[in-house]
Amino acid sequence: MSDLISCMEEMKSKKKSNLARIAYDQIKEAIIYAKFRPGDVLSENMLAGVLNMSRTPVREALKELAGEGLVEIMPGRGGIVTHISWQDLKEIYELRYALESLAAETAIDHIQDEEIDELERKWQGLLDDLKKGKKIEWERVSLYDNELHSLIIDRCENGRLKGIMSVLNQQTLRFQLLSAQALGDPENTVRQHLEITALLRSRDREKLIPVLRRHIEMAMENITTKSIFKRQ
Repeated sequence: MSDLISCMEEMKSKKKSNLARIAYDQIKEAIIYAKFRPGDVLSENMLAGVLNMSRTPVREALKELAGEGLVEIMPGRGGIVTHISWQDLKEIYELRYALESLAAETAIDHIQDEEIDELERKWQGLLDDLKKGKKIEWERVSLYDNELHSLIIDRCENGRLKGIMSVLNQQTLRFQLLSAQALGDPENTVRQHLEITALLRSRDREKLIPVLRRHIEMAMENITTKSIFKRQ
C-alpha cells in the first residue's frame, strides 16, 4: 500500500510540474511576442482560466519568469510584465557585441555544414518570398535569428561564456522580434543573416567577426531609435 501511495504522489507531482512548464512556455511566448506588453498585469485567476488549469502551476510559472526578469511578482495577485528600459537594452547589446563575437572565434570551427545548410535554407526561403512580393512574418525572422545566434554560442569552446549567454538569452529573446522589426528593411535583414551564414561556411574568421559585430551594432542602433526606448 505504501508503494502505491508513493507512486500516486510521484505521478501527482509530475503532473503539477508538467502543467507549470506548459504555463511557463505559454506565458513566456506571449511576453516575447508582445501579446502581453510591459506593464500588463498577469493575474493568477485570469491566466488559470485562459490556460484551463489551477492557480498553483501558474504561480510556479510566474516565479520562474520573475527569475528571468520578465515578470515582477505581486504577492497574492500574480505578476506584472516588466518594463524595458533604454539602459537594459544598452547593457544587453553591449554584452552581445563583446561576447558573441568572442564565441564566434571558436564556434566557426565546430558548426557543421549541415547546420549551415538548414540556416541558409530558411533565410533563402524568406528572401525568395520577398522577391515574389510576399510579406514575411517578423515572428519567423525573430525565430531564425535566435537559431543562428544561439548556434554560434552553443558551438563555442568557452563553457563560462555559454553559461553567461544562456542567462542573457532569456532577456535577449524579448528584444529579438522588436529588433527585427526595427531594422525596417526586411530584405536587408535577411541578406545580413545570409552573409553571416556564408562566412560561417567559408570558415572566414577574419571577415566574420567584424560583420557579426556590425550586425549586432546595427540592431542596437535601430531599436534604440524607437520612442519607447529613448533615454529618459
